[in-house]
Amino acid sequence: MKKTFPILVTVLSLTVISSCKTKEIVPVPPTLDTITVSETTFASVLLSCAISNVGNQSISDYGFVYSETNATPTLADSRIAHGAVSDPNVAPIKFSDVVKGLKPSTNYFARSYSVIASGTIFGPVMTFKTADVIQPAIKTDAVILVFTTSAKLRGIVETKGSFDVSEYGICWSSTNNLPTTADSKSGKTNISVFPTIYTVDATNLTPNTAYYFRAFVVSNGVTTYGDALKFNTLAITQPTIKTLDATTTSTTSVKINGVVESGGNSADITEYGICWSQRFSTPTTEHSKAKIPDSITVFPKTFSVNIYSLNSNTEIFYRAYVISNGVVSYGDIKTYKLETEGFPTLTTGNATYISATSQKLYGTINTRGNYAITEYGVCWFYINDFSNTLPITCISGASIQGSPTAFPATYSIDATNLNAGTLYIYRAFVVANGITTYGNEKTFFKEANPN
Repeated sequence: MKKTFPILVTVLSLTVISSCKTKEIVPVPPTLDTITVSETTFASVLLSCAISNVGNQSISDYGFVYSETNATPTLADSRIAHGAVSDPNVAPIKFSDVVKGLKPSTNYFARSYSVIASGTIFGPVMTFKTADVIQPAIKTDAVILVFTTSAKLRGIVETKGSFDVSEYGICWSSTNNLPTTADSKSGKTNISVFPTIYTVDATNLTPNTAYYFRAFVVSNGVTTYGDALKFNTLAITQPTIKTLDATTTSTTSVKINGVVESGGNSADITEYGICWSQRFSTPTTEHSKAKIPDSITVFPKTFSVNIYSLNSNTEIFYRAYVISNGVVSYGDIKTYKLETEGFPTLTTGNATYISATSQKLYGTINTRGNYAITEYGVCWFYINDFSNTLPITCISGASIQGSPTAFPATYSIDATNLNAGTLYIYRAFVVANGITTYGNEKTFFKEANPN
C-alpha cells in the first residue's frame, strides 16, 4: 500500500501536464481536379478545372500552367493566374480560361496549380493538341471560252478555311504544266460567300498554243492550288471573201459586187471593197481600189462599189478584198470589158453666167447609139479646196426626160442655188438602156458678178 500512492501521484501529474500542452494543427493542402479541355482551335483552347477542397491553408494564387516542351509544367512556364482565393469556405472553386496564341497542330502539356504557404500544389497533367490549320478548298473548274489570244477560265473557292481569303484567281503557262502565281495570273479579292464560282480572262496569249492553267487561293500567306487543266488557243483565221460579177453602169464606169462570207477570228474587219487594174492582171490594194471603211457584224455581207473613169473598150482585172488585223485577204481575180458599143456619145459644153447664184451649162449628144435615150442633162459638184483632185461624181444635177429627135443635139441646163466664190466641176450625161454615159469633165468658178 505504501508503494501504490507514489505511483498514482506520478500518473496524475503527467496527466495534468499533458492536458496543459497546445494541440498541433495538421496542414491539409488544396485538392485540384483534372483539367477538362474543350473548344480547341488551331490557336486556342478552353481549359476548365476546379479546386474541389481548399484545404486549411490560405491560397495566395491559383490557375493554369502549360508548356509545349515541359511534360510537367511549372510556374516558370506559361501561366494564367487568378490570384488569391477570396472566400476559402466556398468549395468547389471552378475556374476556366481560354488560352490564346498557341501554335497550330502542336501538342501541349497543362495542369492546374495553387500556391499556399508551404509551396505550390499541382493537379494532374493533361495533354492536348491544337487543331490543324485548314486551307481554303479550291477547284479548277473549266474553260468557258477560247479565242486566238485570250480565254475565259473558271474556278471555284469551295470553302473558306481557318483564315480569311486574301486573293484568289487563275494562273496559266504555256511551258509550266503546274503553273503557279509566279507565272501569268489574274486575281481577285473580297470574297465572303462560299462556295464562290468565278471567271477570269487570260489575255496576251499566243495563237494556236497549248496552255496549262489552275485555280489558286491565298489565305494566311499560304497559296493553295486546284488541279491543272489544259486548253489550246485557236489558230488565226482570216475573213473569207468572194469576188462577184460586174455590170456596166456607163461607158466609163462599172458596178462590181463582192461578198464577205465570214469574219475570221483574228480581229475586227476595218476595210473591204474591190481593187482593180486595167494594166496588171493581179490587182492589189496597192493599185486602184474602191474601199468601204467599215466593220461587219453579220455574215455573209454582200456589197457593191462603183468604179469610174475607166478606159472604154479595155479589159479590167478586179477582185474583192477585206482587211482584218492589218492583213489583206483577196477573192478570185475576174475580168470584165466595158460594154460601150452602141451607147450614145456626148461632149460637155461651156458654162455661161446667168446670175449670182445660177449658171447655164451645156452638153451635146453627138450620136444616138443603138439604144433608146430616156434622159439627158448635166450634173455638178462644188470644190472648196483648189489643191484637191477634181471628183469624178456629181451630187447635184438637172435633166430632161425623153430623147432629142436629131443628132448631134446640143442642150442646156440651168444650175441654180450656187454659191458665189466657189469652184464647180460639171459634166454632161445621157441615159440609154439603163446605162449612164458621161461626157468630159469641165469646171467653172462662180463669180458674184462677172463684170
